[in-house]
Amino acid sequence: MNDAAVQNLIRARRIEKNLRQRQQPELIEPNEHFADTIAAKLTGQFEATQHWNFLRCGHEIFYRICRDCGAQKEMPYRCNIKWCPRCGQRLSAIRKSILELWTSKIDQPKHLVLTHRNFPVLTRRKIREQTKNLARMRRSKCFKKVRGGCCSTEITNEENGWHLHAHLLLDVRWIDMEQVSRKWGKLCGQEFAIVKIKDVRQRDYLREIAKYVVEGSELAKWAPEQINEFVQAVRGCRMFTSFGTLAKLAPQIRAELNTRRDDPEPCTCGSHEFIFRSEADEEFHRVKELERHAPEVRTLAELAASNAGETESSRAQVRLSL
Repeated sequence: MNDAAVQNLIRARRIEKNLRQRQQPELIEPNEHFADTIAAKLTGQFEATQHWNFLRCGHEIFYRICRDCGAQKEMPYRCNIKWCPRCGQRLSAIRKSILELWTSKIDQPKHLVLTHRNFPVLTRRKIREQTKNLARMRRSKCFKKVRGGCCSTEITNEENGWHLHAHLLLDVRWIDMEQVSRKWGKLCGQEFAIVKIKDVRQRDYLREIAKYVVEGSELAKWAPEQINEFVQAVRGCRMFTSFGTLAKLAPQIRAELNTRRDDPEPCTCGSHEFIFRSEADEEFHRVKELERHAPEVRTLAELAASNAGETESSRAQVRLSL
């Protein structure tokens, strides 16, 4: 084989190797990878019930048991924690469908972003202070013409401290941004704050408002101490609120979405009545069933033993008579 052929073979193998390396990460779902990274970093840092529920998410199985025929179906356990990468995408899709329906009922929605100066330590008190400031903002004079909307709080950390900011979707024709900047800055203890109004003619704004507190890819990059600081701070804090026209329309919107939703999959026997059990509950139930039938088992065993004993004694009597 000449040198040119060898070079071509090496080049072809290098290309094949690069293609394999690019395809390899795609074998694992990105959210699964981020969740496993976060779990590994949190182990030994955050020991609470929420942590154990997060570890169970996607790994533990729930059983759906038909009340009529007893047929079982395995279903994955979901923790529904606000920062879980596995649950965030699904919960965000539900919120997005609600907001899409609401924005179709108003004429001129506005996407407002309220920022806050970065700070070194994230605490629950800091987040609740932000929530109170947002409530004060909604009651202020510059929000007088706002008929309703919703607010989603997002947290990031780009190595220069914690960045807390809010995405608001507003039902309003016009809002004075200079007043908004000064008022929000005053509430945050600043001279003024950077605020932005975004174009809502495209649907990209729904992704920003409907997404959860932090992206899974962002959270997985943080150091273990930062992840622990974050999950401790957001625990018990409400990061999404609705008000005004959106809050009033929420029950109607949910009812409309429920009518669009497909009916739950019935059992093969046609029943829609189910019992749901965790793996631990199912194992406990099986043990109880065995204990319930244990007396019958013991009775059969004793009967067999007594029969064996009578047979042996009769054989002994026959031997003695001989």
